[in-house]
Parts: sequence; structure tokens; C-alpha cells
Amino acid sequence: MSEINRADALRYMGFRGLETVDERTSALVDECEKKLLEAAKPRFVSRVFDIFRDGERFFLGENGVELLGEDIKNHLKSCEKAAVVCSTLSADTDKFLKKQELSDALSGLISDGLASAYAETVSENALSELLGQMKGYNATWIFAAGYGDFPLEQVSDLLALVDAGRKIGVTCLSSGMLTPCKTIVGVAGLSEKPLNIAEKSCASCKMQGKCEFRKNGTRCG
Repeated sequence: MSEINRADALRYMGFRGLETVDERTSALVDECEKKLLEAAKPRFVSRVFDIFRDGERFFLGENGVELLGEDIKNHLKSCEKAAVVCSTLSADTDKFLKKQELSDALSGLISDGLASAYAETVSENALSELLGQMKGYNATWIFAAGYGDFPLEQVSDLLALVDAGRKIGVTCLSSGMLTPCKTIVGVAGLSEKPLNIAEKSCASCKMQGKCEFRKNGTRCG
């Protein structure tokens, strides 16, 4: 994988679009991107479960983990199966980001934005690879723990389900934060029927209430 979604990365950095980036900054973004791609070691793991329903309660697998919150249930309401997907840019990326931050504040900001966009690409590619092995299935996007009312506390449950610590070195700290930091773990719905896939929205975003775009009357997407 050798490309990072530049538009997404710039939004993470706080820019309003490509046209707002001056030539000097654009050159610095190119430099940071090259270094990030050399440092990162993307890895992912996934596992598919049947969804069991007990009234309003949803479980991953028979006698498995219960999914909490109404948003994740709505996300999976038309699905028979669900995939837990965990992807990471590796601990080497954490070291790179810390080095960039210490060397220059702007390089640190740019590198962090690039890494966030890259992490999303790796997560999407992980789901695409899984779908390639499940012919005839359609998928929702990956709903990450911590979005909407899907509790961040369920991160450790999801990591355990895919054995992320042993397989790709991802763990959850007591604070609920993931390490390596550029890691995404969540649940995607799977169905053999066509899905009416809802778009990601401000209402389900973990940045709701502290988003700089919303403060300025705009959106990130």
C-alpha cells in the first residue's frame, strides 16, 4: 500500500481543501508522507460472527459478546453476520510520530493527520479483503467502538474476539486508549441481501461536540 488519501489527511490537519495549502506546506506534506510510508507497518485481523438476537439484545456468536448501544444495533439491523475488524499502523508509526512532533511542531501535525487518514485506508482495505473471501456478501462500513453510543469500553471485548494482542500487537490501556495509537477496531455488518448503507454522519462521530469544522459551520466530508 503506497497511497494516502490526501484530502482526508488535510481535513485531519485542519485545512478546508487542497486550494488552501500553500506550496511550502504542500512540499512538507509530501516529505512527511514519504517518511510515514517508510515507517509504517500496516497489519490487520478480522473475524466473522453470526448475529444472535434476544429481543432487543444483540450478541456476536451464540453466548458471545453483547453489543451495547442503540447505534451499533441500528447499524447491524439488516445483517445476519458481523465482522470484527482491527487494523493498525504499528508501534513503529507511534515512534515516528513522536520523533516528528519533537523535531518540529508543524511536521508533527502534518504527520499525525497523514497517519489518521492512512489508518482509515488500512481499515477499509481489511474489510475489502475479508469481503473477497465471502463471495455474495455485502457489508456496511466499520462502526468503531467509541462512535455514537457504542461504548468505548467495548474495545477490549472486540480486541479479545480477534486475538489482536497476539496476532498484530494491539492492546487496550486502562484509559480505554489503544496502543499503537493509530489503530481502528470496530464492527461491520454482513448480509447476503442488498444493504441500504447509511453514510457516516456527524451524529455518530466521536468528535461530536469538539469538532473544529462544526464550530466553523462546515463539515469534514
